[in-house]
Amino acid sequence: MHVERIKNLVSIVVSNYNNEKYIEECLDSLINQSYENIEIIIIDDCSTDNSVDIINSWINKINNYNKDKITFLKMPKNMGFSGAVTVGMYLAKGEYIAIQDGDDISHNKRIETQVKYLQDNNDIMMVGSNYSVFRNYIEEAKTVPNFVVYGKTKIEEEFGNGNSPVSFGTILFKGEVFDKVGGLTRKLEGAEDYEFIAKSLIYGINNINEPLYYYRSHKDQRSKQYYSKEAKKKDKIYKETLSVMLVLDKFNIGGTETHVLTLAKQLINEGIKVTVVGGYGPLDNEFRKLKCKIYNLNFPLEIERDENKKISFLDDINNIIEAEDINLIHAHQSSSGSLALEAGKKLGIPCIFTVHGMYYYDILNSALKQADTVISVSIPVYKWLLKYDINSVVVPNGISFRNYMNSQSNFLRSIYDMDQDSLGIIYCSRMAWGKIQVCKNLITVIRDLRKRDNIKYDGIIIGDGPGYLELKKFADSVNNELGQEVIHFTGSQIDVNKFYMAGDCVLGTGRVAIEAMAAFKKVIAAGNSGYYGFTTSENFKEAWSTYFGDHDYKFDNDPKYLYEDMKEYYLNKEYYDKDIYDLYDKSRVLFDIFKVTSELIDIYIDAFN
Repeated sequence: MHVERIKNLVSIVVSNYNNEKYIEECLDSLINQSYENIEIIIIDDCSTDNSVDIINSWINKINNYNKDKITFLKMPKNMGFSGAVTVGMYLAKGEYIAIQDGDDISHNKRIETQVKYLQDNNDIMMVGSNYSVFRNYIEEAKTVPNFVVYGKTKIEEEFGNGNSPVSFGTILFKGEVFDKVGGLTRKLEGAEDYEFIAKSLIYGINNINEPLYYYRSHKDQRSKQYYSKEAKKKDKIYKETLSVMLVLDKFNIGGTETHVLTLAKQLINEGIKVTVVGGYGPLDNEFRKLKCKIYNLNFPLEIERDENKKISFLDDINNIIEAEDINLIHAHQSSSGSLALEAGKKLGIPCIFTVHGMYYYDILNSALKQADTVISVSIPVYKWLLKYDINSVVVPNGISFRNYMNSQSNFLRSIYDMDQDSLGIIYCSRMAWGKIQVCKNLITVIRDLRKRDNIKYDGIIIGDGPGYLELKKFADSVNNELGQEVIHFTGSQIDVNKFYMAGDCVLGTGRVAIEAMAAFKKVIAAGNSGYYGFTTSENFKEAWSTYFGDHDYKFDNDPKYLYEDMKEYYLNKEYYDKDIYDLYDKSRVLFDIFKVTSELIDIYIDAFN
């Protein structure tokens, strides 16, 4: 939508519904702003009290004010908060748009302060502020602890975690943000403002740490009415009533599939009925050990375009839904997920979709926009989805920490006849995409460290995939060059914990890095995106923000970085291992399957509301 906006003009959108006691004081605070280049757009959402008369009276009695700068629109029927605010935004002509609730008050320097902030910060297009709270008299207003946070990156992280770090009533933003993202929708009743701000994140948002807005606390305010109603609605849905269908393309050995297996186990332990659907694969037997129904559907490798085949798949999914009385679908991969969501939507079943990486281009404009909730497994995935106007909640993949032990095994040394002064470095990954290069780097560095510095590592490489033969051939040539086998390939393994226990450190990314920390091993993080390096207790938060090199990175995947870190670790192993217990604690707080499952159950229940 293209609008010729008036430079430096601020359009203040005031939404009002039954605020006869408060609306006049609200409007007075706006005409007394120190910033004078404003227009006031008042939208009355079909109030049933005397609000309309009071607003008209206020307009008639104000003196020394250009009444052409005031627009008053009485809605013919109640549109709800989102509808009223959006109408006001459409009427706005200013370069900037500010929001104001009809029962609240703005500080007289609010608009001036916020406009100046946007003019001084070109990377920010929306700015909120801290706020104070009062009941009857503004003189009583107090700034109390609240959810508002400061800093562009911190705000993005908070939204990624499902929090609401920006107060909607306080925001002022460039009109072009509205032109690009549109107004508030009714998709998230009671949280329409949250969705609007989340969609605007890609344009840069920050808060000013000054109380420029005064919230009036009273029994009829919008937020209190909504959340008390929601609490009653939520009581109607209990986890014991859930019947969840988890859907995968195929039961392969990989991070996504292993997460779903772990999640299914925990959901069952929580007393939730689970059905798992996916194509036959190496993990099939592990899924069949679960105390739940398993259905094999041989989903296509890519999005199904053939209408006849699609109808056949949809019929199969519908039969499973009916047979298992499914009332919620949780999908994870493009091919199976798009079909499951299409079936679920036709039956009115809530659909959740977890995005495990930044490669879901095939369903960005289809299945993901149809899902009731989209989940990102990391902060970089969350930001990536925002670029495509898809809001999500960050819930990381979980692992069962109780399955990992702080113990050392010698089985690798015995079966591979390792030198006593050699350290074992574990690399576990599907051999595809950028992870092929990571594995090549490891093989290269092990060779060069031995030849240049007499630093000895044995590499234990776990996994399979399209790059396996190429990597195995390269490893064989290195082993021949060194005159002994120091690169060992195990193929795909279901129980990787025994390898972690037998190794000294782990080169890995994503789920592998988390598993390694659960096994009390030092992690050198590198993945599809690039190289991160040592994960320490000091940089843990930053490392997590890259998903340990899988979704973001510090450096390119150049072997020189790995060379230096592996050399450092060999020479100072005791120093680098000193924080493995702290890393275990930090990772368990975020990634334990108990916590992750609890968050997902809340999302499942919310999907019914």
